[in-house]
Amino acid sequence: MSRLKNILNMPLVRNTMKISASNIVMYLLPLVVTPILSRLYTPVQYGEWGIFSSLISIICLAQFAGFDNTLVKCEKEETGLMTIICAILGVVFSLGITIVFYIGTKLNLSFFTSFPNKPLLVAYLFIYVFYTIGYNLCNRQEKYNVLSIANIVQGSSQALFRIFFGISGILIFNGLILGTTMALLNVSVFLFFSIKGTSFIVHEECRFSKIRGLVAKYKKFALYDAPSSILSFAAFNLPTLILAYYFGKKDIGCFSMVLQLLLIPMSLVGSAMGRVFYQEICKENSVTFTQQATRRMVKTLGFISILPLLFLVCGGDHILVWFLGSKWQDAGIVALSLALWSFPTILTQPLLPLFRYSGKQDIMLLYDILYFIFGVGSIYVCCQLRLSLISVLIVFSISCFLVKMLLFIQLFLIGKVRIRLIAKYIPIWSTAIAGLVARLMLT
Repeated sequence: MSRLKNILNMPLVRNTMKISASNIVMYLLPLVVTPILSRLYTPVQYGEWGIFSSLISIICLAQFAGFDNTLVKCEKEETGLMTIICAILGVVFSLGITIVFYIGTKLNLSFFTSFPNKPLLVAYLFIYVFYTIGYNLCNRQEKYNVLSIANIVQGSSQALFRIFFGISGILIFNGLILGTTMALLNVSVFLFFSIKGTSFIVHEECRFSKIRGLVAKYKKFALYDAPSSILSFAAFNLPTLILAYYFGKKDIGCFSMVLQLLLIPMSLVGSAMGRVFYQEICKENSVTFTQQATRRMVKTLGFISILPLLFLVCGGDHILVWFLGSKWQDAGIVALSLALWSFPTILTQPLLPLFRYSGKQDIMLLYDILYFIFGVGSIYVCCQLRLSLISVLIVFSISCFLVKMLLFIQLFLIGKVRIRLIAKYIPIWSTAIAGLVARLMLT
């Protein structure tokens, strides 16, 4: 009991819980709101939202060329100038996209002419510049309560805006897209009020030579971080598109639903804990502290990461089907097939900031390329061989598991942590994986 209390009192765990609390609200909210929205909006409008959100997700990854991550890592005296660099990059990139869409529309190219709500796309991109800068500066300043409230503000205002626009029957813009854009504006204003009067202000002359020097100093963020993020995003989204070509909508529905549910613990643990971990090691900037922080992270993740897999092995797949309803009978076996994929993903995600902190983003890029080749490649090859959906997903999970475990070993080396630290977790990991194999063979 005292050991559990000590773990909960750790700054890393305590600050992670602050952010995770809002993430829980963000994931529970759609369960309440979705049945309302599905009655206010048509499938066509949801289709428009899907096109809009897919493109926005890709564009936003490249908007700052990876330099937004430097706002947490850079020196205190560099913060103001780095903020200006990020703002310039974000605005210029947004202007570029605006020009591309204007020319594409003038040339009557089908993608641009049929794209839904182009003015909102432009508005979203410019607002996202302020949101990203505000969020990263709050993270740097350890304002985790602010970040937690910001997540709730964004999620709840998005839901309310969408419902309001759906009831009011606005025809000029898609209410789903307009509600999301308004919510982003709402949370951006909240974040900037939270950082007002702090390190956002530039205290030194903004000369081109200084800007060029900072860009050169943190060039690995542009050369490796941005491509790595895009590859990671593609590796996550392309399997769904490939599977949709070979399998029916019911199969893809089960896959998408299970993937969404498995992402909940990944987001709660990986995203929140990773942000706090990155801020801590950048703030201390000490080899000894980084080693100790990495050791604490591994001790926490060693047990947490295996919980979803253990849950499914112990009958959680049946609970999942009961939770989703009688129409989702295939979701259980799909969840079992993806369980092996979820374990190393949760294990490695919070430790990825080690690459940025140590300036080894080139190594992270290599692993993302490897993950893309093995993950997407295994899906494509198995589909070409006309294997069943479950067989495809099992091969996919095994391929991703191998790459992620290699990544885990690499993170150990960067964090200068001894491998024997995980020795006590190997028995429970092995038992869970053996149980998964047995369940899959008996199903």
